[in-house]
Amino acid sequence: MSDKHNLKSLAIAIALACTTSPAFAQAPIKIGIVHPFSGPLALVGNDATDGFTHYFDSIENKISGRPVVLIKEDDAANPSQGLERTRRLVEREQVHVLSGMTSSAVAYAIRGYVDQRQVPLVIMGSAGANDLTDKQASPYIFRTSFSNRQLGGPFGGYACTKLGYKKVAIMASDFVTGHEQSAAFEEHLKKAGCEVARKIMVPLGTSDFTPFLGQLASSDANAVWAMFFAADAIAYVKQYESLGLKGKLPLIGPSGLIDPALLKGMGTAGVGVQAPLYYLPSFSSPENKAFVESFRAKFNRTPGATAVSGYVAALAIAKAIEAINGKVEDKQAFLAALKNVKIATPIGEFQFDEKQNVVLDFYLSKVVQSDGNFDLELVEPMAKRVDQFGQAQ
Repeated sequence: MSDKHNLKSLAIAIALACTTSPAFAQAPIKIGIVHPFSGPLALVGNDATDGFTHYFDSIENKISGRPVVLIKEDDAANPSQGLERTRRLVEREQVHVLSGMTSSAVAYAIRGYVDQRQVPLVIMGSAGANDLTDKQASPYIFRTSFSNRQLGGPFGGYACTKLGYKKVAIMASDFVTGHEQSAAFEEHLKKAGCEVARKIMVPLGTSDFTPFLGQLASSDANAVWAMFFAADAIAYVKQYESLGLKGKLPLIGPSGLIDPALLKGMGTAGVGVQAPLYYLPSFSSPENKAFVESFRAKFNRTPGATAVSGYVAALAIAKAIEAINGKVEDKQAFLAALKNVKIATPIGEFQFDEKQNVVLDFYLSKVVQSDGNFDLELVEPMAKRVDQFGQAQ
């Protein structure tokens, strides 16, 4: 009995030594990033990832004394590929946390897997799929960017009552994001008493918009709301101008249409385009000034909403891990800490709502040209504390 007791005591002592040893304490925290790094949405995926990695670089890739390892996988905006790459990160790399998601279709495709495997996912970038933080909400899914209703809704009523656009033509990418954002805009536009003159859905990755823009000639619209982003947005805005539409029909859209990362590619074609933004590089807070200055120094460009959502996601993850002294393996403690994160960020005071989606303020903004550069100018505040359902609080 004495020998058995001694052996048991020795085993316990070894286990305790292992869990408290410097080697265990320094085991890396693994974070997987699933984004499109190729294909039509690559620009957005790379932009969000730059914001994400920029924060971790600023803290020397360490949290509570543990190194942070970021592992990137390319979903190419393809749902089946996104699910396969997510599984690779979870099962092969054994990541503690997932982030990324530019495509709403990819986000929907991995939702069930993430929930079943109980892997924390912080969506950043542009996957605004409504149900991810509503009907398909999961205790493991958070979002620092936006829901599609949140991004598309508030501008509908504003375009009608404030801008005076009584008949608006809607053009959008023919996939989840385009359908959800345009539906939210249309709903709020109609509630305000205005009409949709025509609705035109365009395949994602279109290079020649001429056949679709040609349909505007027979509509009686007095403005066009367009939901395109990344390479599609650049091509659309340039062709909109080249076909002579810019001087006839004011062009408006959600924030992705005029993200700062796109403005140089659009050139003068983008000047005058208006959209509601939840982030502007000109915000005067200390947090934003420091972020913009450091981001410009590192990447030689001005950050926009996509980059800042990546930065905020990284910041929220890091603060939650710090709150539990780096013990990210304690999943429930990490989820509770993440849910309760309240921090000052470049977009202002940040916190999640009860279903773990960010709450946002919106500002009407437009593209301007100054000294050969293309920037965003704040026109006026538009809506405060907009929830994920597109309602201002």
